[in-house]
Amino acid sequence: MYMRAFIAIDIPEELKRKAELLENGFRMEGIALVHKDSMHITLQFLGEIDAAQAEKVIAAIKSCATKPFRLTLSEVSYFTPRLIRVIFADITEGRDALQRLYSKLDSALTARSIVFEKEHGYAPHLTLARVRRVKDMRALRQALELNAKAELGSFEVRSIVLKESVLTPEGHTYRDLYVLAL
Repeated sequence: MYMRAFIAIDIPEELKRKAELLENGFRMEGIALVHKDSMHITLQFLGEIDAAQAEKVIAAIKSCATKPFRLTLSEVSYFTPRLIRVIFADITEGRDALQRLYSKLDSALTARSIVFEKEHGYAPHLTLARVRRVKDMRALRQALELNAKAELGSFEVRSIVLKESVLTPEGHTYRDLYVLAL
């Protein structure tokens, strides 16, 4: 049986609540806000994997054990300059540690013959919203400008999580398959 999976870093509840408040500025037609229970920082999207591959992924995660490190989430931005598709909080502290962890995971997964989508220029972030069709682009740009310097806060990364993504009528829900404490 196959499952849709990814490797991520969970966000503390306090920062999720702050992100949810920040999202209120983007409540408009054509924008899907990320529910706080779904907030995370993706390290690697794996796609469809089976149980045997999941065991290899767990072994890869275990091989990437590192010391806890600090991340700071701030500065709201967006992907694709021409056509805004994703609104996110950027990582302004701890980006280098996250990049190193991403590279270690990439190598560990490759060494175990796990096929996954390679990122060209990994850009770690916390997704706040997905933009579909916005009628009032001016209002969206104003909200982005107003929240550009927003500060969500910092936290200590203390675990790496293998998650399963399950599609329900209400959207995606995530279930932890494995947690590596750092």
